[in-house]
Amino acid sequence: MSPDQSRRDAFSAQRDAAASALAAPDLASLAAIGEAHIRAGRLADAQAAYGAALAMAPGNIAITHNLGAIAAMRGDYRDAIARFDAVIASEPRAVTAHYNRALALLSLAQPRAALEGLSRVCVLDPGHYDAHRTLGFLWLAEGNRDRALDHFARTYELRRGEDRSTLAGKSLTHATRDKLLHDAEQFQFLAGQGRNEQRFTLLARTYEEVAQGFPEQLHELSEQQINRLGEDYNCPIHLRAAPQVAGRAVNERRDLGVLLSDLRASEAGAVYFDDLLTPDALRRLRAFLLESTIWHDFSHIGGFVASYLEDGLACPLILQIADEIRGTFAELLRDHPLSQAWAFKGLKPASAIDVHADDGAITVNFWVTASEANLKPDSGGLVVSLVPPPKDWQMHSYDADQERIVAFLEQNSNNRLRVPYRANLAVLFESRLFHWSDTPEFASGYENHRINLTFLYGRRGT
Repeated sequence: MSPDQSRRDAFSAQRDAAASALAAPDLASLAAIGEAHIRAGRLADAQAAYGAALAMAPGNIAITHNLGAIAAMRGDYRDAIARFDAVIASEPRAVTAHYNRALALLSLAQPRAALEGLSRVCVLDPGHYDAHRTLGFLWLAEGNRDRALDHFARTYELRRGEDRSTLAGKSLTHATRDKLLHDAEQFQFLAGQGRNEQRFTLLARTYEEVAQGFPEQLHELSEQQINRLGEDYNCPIHLRAAPQVAGRAVNERRDLGVLLSDLRASEAGAVYFDDLLTPDALRRLRAFLLESTIWHDFSHIGGFVASYLEDGLACPLILQIADEIRGTFAELLRDHPLSQAWAFKGLKPASAIDVHADDGAITVNFWVTASEANLKPDSGGLVVSLVPPPKDWQMHSYDADQERIVAFLEQNSNNRLRVPYRANLAVLFESRLFHWSDTPEFASGYENHRINLTFLYGRRGT
């Protein structure tokens, strides 16, 4: 059955269920109608159905909560908060109502009230992953890196700690050959650094043996393979300390005025510059990324492993860097707090990330792998299209829009910024601009894998 046929059958089933419910408008039927309308995107109809249900059962907290959720989806955040308040008045420990109320406050640009609400969620439910993750970013926006780090440490614990939930999903039970070989290579590197040499040498040998004959594509590990790898497979086996550096981690920019002027000079801005980090910060960051077993994402983009702020990347040094970049470019980033950060590591000499845009307002990308690892100094960096997509262009999915993106880039092929690869070089640009890797060709060897870090500031459209 085709996906289109499946969707038609699903919509048909919803209509049949809704028609049946209309013939017998009891409470459960009205709720079913409301749910069907929500799934179909008919929010006004959903609100009417749940409103009728509430008239039949005044004070029903489930229906009241759903009306609050619908109001939030429609952008009526004040009505949503009033609905959630009513739920909380009846059931003070209603975690979902507290959480959704905090998100509504955040949408009304009330971050301090949202912080209080989300903190209450974590008291009621210490394992509430989304609340901890949101609090991490909110405290960072407030300039409180210590409290931000506390919450990111909790998200990491919930994903891969001793009391982990199912959040990490297949990444704990699946693998690819490249992932296993990367981890073996990292263990060999750690053994060579004198980090528990016997243990890491044995781990490297085990991972290499499991990798032999393992599929290149994502594949489930057998029970025997999981037993061989150990219960800490794809977990924080080793973390290199990365404290804040004394003084600054990000260099002060004497060329700041020139960079900002260049950004304003065109409809869509993009600039690059060397020496983002101080030598000490770069050295410490590189050591953290080489030694720490935080490269947990191996299925997002083929040929890469990745780490995200909430899944192992957060450390005092990285939060310091993110905070100081925002402070350095305060005129540009004052109203755009950090919204996400990740690190990607190419596993092959020519591993490249295809054309894409980021879900932020401003992107800062920089590299930490030594410049000497790049075998083609005239390439290996980043290409940024300086023509923004039309404002009414709604991207549905990367795969579905590839043909349209390629046509758009061909039409604007003469207006691009080609950024060279150099360690500690940063490129700052509007996140909506399409960008892609510039044909990398790096030396083999663990320390030569091309590592880039990306910080997103703000949200698209803000």
